[in-house]
Amino acid sequence: MKSPRLHAPALTLALLSLLPALPAAALELRAVEVRGLQDEAELANVRAALSLVALDPRQRADLGEARLDYLLRQVPDDVAVGLEPFGYYDTRAETEVRRNGEAVTVIVTVRAGEPVRVDQREIQVTGEAGADEAITRRLRWLRPRKGQPLRHDLYEASKASIDALLRERGYFDARLPVHRVEVDRTEGLADIFLTWESGERYSLGEASFSGHPFRDGLLEKLVDWEPGAPYEQAKVVDLQQRLSALDYFAGIDVQAEPVEGSTTVPVDVQLTPAKRSIYSAGLRYSTDKGAGVTGGLERRWVNDRGHKLLSTVELAQRGNEANVAYRIPAFAWLAGWYTASASLRQDPIDFIDSEVFEVIGSRSGQLGAWNLVAGLHFRRERFDDPATGNALAYSTLVYPQLSATWRVADDPLYPRRGHSLHVELRGGHTGIGSDIDFLQARAEASWVRSFDWRNRILLRAELGTTVTDDFARFPPLLRFYAGGDQSVRGYGYRDIGEPFTGLDGRRYVLGGKHLVVASAEFERMFTRQWGGAVFVDAGDAFDDFGSNGFDMQLGVGVGVRWRSPVGPVRLDLAHGLGDDAQNAIRLHLSIGPDL
Repeated sequence: MKSPRLHAPALTLALLSLLPALPAAALELRAVEVRGLQDEAELANVRAALSLVALDPRQRADLGEARLDYLLRQVPDDVAVGLEPFGYYDTRAETEVRRNGEAVTVIVTVRAGEPVRVDQREIQVTGEAGADEAITRRLRWLRPRKGQPLRHDLYEASKASIDALLRERGYFDARLPVHRVEVDRTEGLADIFLTWESGERYSLGEASFSGHPFRDGLLEKLVDWEPGAPYEQAKVVDLQQRLSALDYFAGIDVQAEPVEGSTTVPVDVQLTPAKRSIYSAGLRYSTDKGAGVTGGLERRWVNDRGHKLLSTVELAQRGNEANVAYRIPAFAWLAGWYTASASLRQDPIDFIDSEVFEVIGSRSGQLGAWNLVAGLHFRRERFDDPATGNALAYSTLVYPQLSATWRVADDPLYPRRGHSLHVELRGGHTGIGSDIDFLQARAEASWVRSFDWRNRILLRAELGTTVTDDFARFPPLLRFYAGGDQSVRGYGYRDIGEPFTGLDGRRYVLGGKHLVVASAEFERMFTRQWGGAVFVDAGDAFDDFGSNGFDMQLGVGVGVRWRSPVGPVRLDLAHGLGDDAQNAIRLHLSIGPDL
């Protein structure tokens, strides 16, 4: 039998079929662009869902045609997965492949369509929590609401917030038997069905303390509930914060967990004492007081009653000070302290040397967000009197003083949103030992707002007034002054006040009855640690509100901001524009929180 003859083309094909297949040219995926979405969260979610984007560098550099075709076919499904959490159930996606040799760029154009919106909501809580106003109020704010897009992230976050609140309020047996979302893609509507069964509300038990050196009954005064009261996690957190504020302990572990077979939650507090004695020493510098040294001793507890002893000494180029304070816990009805303190201070003001000895007895405490202090002051001041040729003058004042501080901030060191208010009122009378009758009030407010992580606006204002018929005998250190790092920048420390020409012909600043200071600052951070600021400060300390008394002094400048690990550092160059500005440009350095 003869073999069949092969024509030349057929022979060639047959021979080629015996050769090994040549590999297809590899493609390199350079980029994946997603277009058609304006919302950053939606864009990020779609990119995270795209299989093309999920390729690792090695896979991108060695991508075959078949693999690319497969991934392109997956794009519509990937986009749908990425946009469904935002309520989009009718998405479209088109792909375009741009080639530059073996380099490939894929452009994905997304048409999200209209989101599915919430129509009906059946949301309820059964059991004891159904009558709990804190729970029902939170339910009314659960999102998404009727008419809003079906955002899955809002829906899940709302469910989680109710679950957390139920636990915070003591409903430890709560469960969610009904949690259903029904979507009608044709109508573009969704119905939400949620039902919580709360069960019984647990109660707070007794708080027990261990690991501390104090007598029984001292720390128990910080507990602000009676055993058997309805459980509130906020009360347990408040107890932990009060213990932290005492500065007695290096470790505080508060356990409040239900016990099997009981609806009473005992609170077990395990404490680790901190170091009992603290010695401190350091160098300091400020443009207001110059260079100096500091030292201190703190005895965190003197005895098993929790008494404290604090003492500090500061020696600086412009002013020296020594303080000692003895503090006794006052936890009964308003958590705080009884304090007896004494201080000796030397403080020069514009060539007027003043020396003050002061003894204070006070009671402090916290009421809500307010820190309150009520005290009785005995103050003896000796100072140079330029009206008599700098002969020594003396002032004795005995007066009660009330002060209150309110501070709210999202970050104690670098607030993005926050505000503070400090007010104080003092008054003396000859009937209780003062040389003169007087009444003095002062208030200081600060406000911080940020637009993003880079930009902040900081506003500050300070007001003060003094009422007395004998202001000439009012001691210099209690008068009002402006100027300096924390006041009107561009002026020296306490450079702004009522001027006076002494018998020696020298011009002095004696302070004023009243004070008005305002500041506006814009800060922009260039990195997470470094930034700059521009600011305008204005203020005056004066005796009369008339046109001859009030003379607003203005200061403008720029500064550098460093967010150091221990707090913000500000370095400012300021130019005073008023008559009291002694130098064209001043350097100001300050360290500490904004509020």
